[in-house]
Amino acid sequence: MTGEASARSPAQLPLLARFPRLAARTPVVPLAAGPSPVARLGRLSESLGGPDVWLKNDGLYGTIYGGNKPRKLEFVLADALRRKSKTVLTTGAIGTNHGLATALYGAQAGLHVGLLLTYEEPGPDTGRQLLRMAAAGADIYYTRNHALTAAAAPYFIARYWLRDRRRPYILGPGGSSSMGALGFVNAGFELAAQVAAGELPAPRSIVVPVGTGATVAGLLAGLRLAGLDSEVIGVAVTRAPTAWPVAVKRLARNVTKLVAGRAGDRKLARVGLDGLRISSDWLGPGYARPSRRSAQALAMAADLENLELDAVYTAKTMSAVIGLAGQGVLEGPVLYWHTHNAIRMPEPDPAVASRLPSGLRRVGKIRTRV
Repeated sequence: MTGEASARSPAQLPLLARFPRLAARTPVVPLAAGPSPVARLGRLSESLGGPDVWLKNDGLYGTIYGGNKPRKLEFVLADALRRKSKTVLTTGAIGTNHGLATALYGAQAGLHVGLLLTYEEPGPDTGRQLLRMAAAGADIYYTRNHALTAAAAPYFIARYWLRDRRRPYILGPGGSSSMGALGFVNAGFELAAQVAAGELPAPRSIVVPVGTGATVAGLLAGLRLAGLDSEVIGVAVTRAPTAWPVAVKRLARNVTKLVAGRAGDRKLARVGLDGLRISSDWLGPGYARPSRRSAQALAMAADLENLELDAVYTAKTMSAVIGLAGQGVLEGPVLYWHTHNAIRMPEPDPAVASRLPSGLRRVGKIRTRV
């Protein structure tokens, strides 16, 4: 898919349509033309010989960049504008999808973006990813690891505060906050509407990657608020505490309280949040490092369904679908929630490499144009 689509209006987001008082109190910057599509993965289902597997393709959710990040940013960027911030300051690894999405959509919303990037083992697309962040106009800093990033954060906050005369909007890794999770509460309502319209059967199991937590937390809360009792299976792609069940449940409870408070309905805060399972069985060697099973899943999805996965998140999630189905412990219908960008992007101009710190150019194997 190429080109830039027009985003829908805030009133078309199903969560806000369901709760008018929430809509009145919660600004949103719509970043997608409509719901992400659903489809049955027929060849994969037949190959597995088990339950029907369906696809919710969030890779197409967005106008200029897809995946799970635009859903969070619809509410996060609107909150930054509401607070009259001029800069969004966030962090991630050097290949961060969150950082790229924030840079692209932040610029579109008229916000400046500062990125504090930490080291991870470079992949084949790391150099292009860094160039795209630079091309989007973000200020990019190489802070190397989490400890140094935490130590440097007060300096960068003060620097942007002095420059803008406004406090920068601080956004955690992956856009994971209650406001970010609100985007996936909306996703739960979106899925419920698609089930009600007969576009797919109500899933018994939903399989989705979990890293910084807001995707799974918001989805769990949204499904329960929308009346769906699907089991949510989070496939851990990191050993970080943000992917632990206690952290995801806490964030899910916080976002239900946010909805309840702004919707003016206290009973919503008491909605049950059962039916969450998080597994690290498919993590392999660790974050951003592929495994034999994830490589097999990546090839299988491409061969059978022409579905492009990435090695960090979605291939491990698909390997869980395949593995659990093979073990006979995956109750169907199954919904695989795809979170990898599927909106084609232009090749970045190598000339923007001069905007990157020299350390990042070395890590990403990027040469400046002579």
